Amino acid sequence: MNYLVLSLVLLLVGTSIAIVQYKVPSIFESIMAAHDMTTSTGSWLMSVVTAMGIFLSLPTGALAKKLGPRSVLLLGCAIVILGSFLGAWATSAWLMIASRAVEGVAFVFISVAGPLAIEQYVDAEHQGTVNGVWALWICFGSVIGSTATPMVFEALGLTGTWLAYAAIVAGAAVLLAAVVRVPGRDAASEDTGNLQAAIPEASQVAWRDYRVLVRPSALLVFFAYVVFNAEILAVLSYAPTFLQGQGMNASLSGFASSLPGLLAAASSPIAGRLIDRTGRTKPFLMVALAVSGPATFLMLTQSDALLWVGAALMGFIGYGVPVASLTALPQIAGRRELLGVATGMLMLAMCLGEFLGSLVTPMLLGPAMTNWLFCGSVLLTAGLAATAAMAFCRIR
Repeated sequence: MNYLVLSLVLLLVGTSIAIVQYKVPSIFESIMAAHDMTTSTGSWLMSVVTAMGIFLSLPTGALAKKLGPRSVLLLGCAIVILGSFLGAWATSAWLMIASRAVEGVAFVFISVAGPLAIEQYVDAEHQGTVNGVWALWICFGSVIGSTATPMVFEALGLTGTWLAYAAIVAGAAVLLAAVVRVPGRDAASEDTGNLQAAIPEASQVAWRDYRVLVRPSALLVFFAYVVFNAEILAVLSYAPTFLQGQGMNASLSGFASSLPGLLAAASSPIAGRLIDRTGRTKPFLMVALAVSGPATFLMLTQSDALLWVGAALMGFIGYGVPVASLTALPQIAGRRELLGVATGMLMLAMCLGEFLGSLVTPMLLGPAMTNWLFCGSVLLTAGLAATAAMAFCRIR
């Protein structure tokens, strides 16, 4: 099928799942009030999703290899609908958190299966472009989820909001099932037909082959992805707090923190296209990492024109990190039968980075949340360290 059509379908599916994940922050206080949650209990509404990623990313990579990416994508949609139904009629705080855990499982499935679908269903010369489009799913989902949910919640209430978003996921799943056809010898054998025709049977893959995923080059890419996601999480979660402390209103501060993701809508497909044109990923990864650290520093320490410079740098250049990392996965895996596990490890790096960003950033800021220069400097140093480390990475 046409690679652009596939990229748009995958983007729609991913965005619908990401909207479900990011529906909570903008109505966080309303959910806590509805279920008599404390702040510490309510924090699990988001952190449990990240926890699912840490524990399930690697097993999901193996599952996607066995079932095929299309099947896992559809399974992820079904699971998130189940989680939404549980949350819609949750009668206690812990049942609501449990429903978020179910939705977190689906988020992991989509995170891992999306890149695998691109690798399996898209010709190599177009994979960078499609990865550039796919890399936008979390950006779009977070922006739509955070901006639309308050209005939907006001109109439909909590139950209606959860069911409305479940309906969007269901529609995306139907489109995926109708448009994305399984390549290979026999559609009845699901997505594995084409893959199994080209590689040894899974039973013939020795465990020692997986050592390729702990080679220095692979670990360096994973480390870089951890750092980048920690930077992004720090900006999204804490830049509004800093900016409001400098006198900026809540709406503008929220826009400033999400601006890089909006700008990435233009830059990520371009980065993917350039990667396709050059056949190289390392230069793009190094440049994006070199920019992301200073951009994070500016967005956590500046409230004047330099803030917007940092947002532009992160959006137009820094967001090349996900595109280049995803496109480098076949090089990291080395063998197609290891691609599922390699993708799982990259998603583990993403979730670990988000977890560390949410855990470490408040520690750097201190109890009074005032050490912004120190926090920004540490994240800047981490970004530069990741850039230097990539110089030793042996990928194209």
